[in-house]
Amino acid sequence: MQISTTTSTDSPPPSPTPQLENHSESNLQTSTASPTPDVGKTSTDIIRDVILWKRKSYSVVALLAATAIWLGLEVYGLTFITLFSWIAMFVIAFTFLWGNIHMLLGKDPLDMSRMYISDESVVDAGTKFRESVENSLRFLFSVSTKREWFVFAGTLASLGLLSVVASYLDLLTLLYIGIVVGLTVPVVYVKYEDKIKDLGQRVRVRCHIYNSAVMERCHMYYRTIAERVKKMKSKLQQKKKKNE
Repeated sequence: MQISTTTSTDSPPPSPTPQLENHSESNLQTSTASPTPDVGKTSTDIIRDVILWKRKSYSVVALLAATAIWLGLEVYGLTFITLFSWIAMFVIAFTFLWGNIHMLLGKDPLDMSRMYISDESVVDAGTKFRESVENSLRFLFSVSTKREWFVFAGTLASLGLLSVVASYLDLLTLLYIGIVVGLTVPVVYVKYEDKIKDLGQRVRVRCHIYNSAVMERCHMYYRTIAERVKKMKSKLQQKKKKNE
């Protein structure tokens, strides 16, 4: 018997494993190529957007909340605990009704995944607080030690004006005025920044001119007084010599 041995030169069929690996790699590429959703801005960015009215809904809510708190505590004479309890009851009832309406309409439940405080936001807030304290200390040092008469006089005038205004108002009203000013002045400044800077530069130049003029007058009066004192001393010495 003749046994015929045939060797197949054809390559063996590819194993399905590389195809699966290729599919997995393509899936990884598509997943990495797809844009990641925006997780959200930091707390400082959100506060900046609220102050500059880039998020008008949040800015309006902040202004209305501050107004309602001021009216409740200052005008209607409510206590802080009573007002806080009413606000908490309203928020809980609104959240309960909103969640039940979503369930009745067959919609997805509320996404509460973003309701957390991240480590980055806490570190960012701590850094901002440290920077503000350092800037305050530097400003205090520059005002108290360096010879910047304009900044020194402006700081004293601002503190004096604040003390006078605070004598007629209480702390709650001052805080409310501060919130209203904080929600209005930065927007106006950003909108008319060039004009305000130009006006501030003109005022600063005029103040420096007046300051130099006043200092020259003071030096001139000091010189005249010193000359008169010298003349009086010389006359007194001459009289003493004559009497002797």
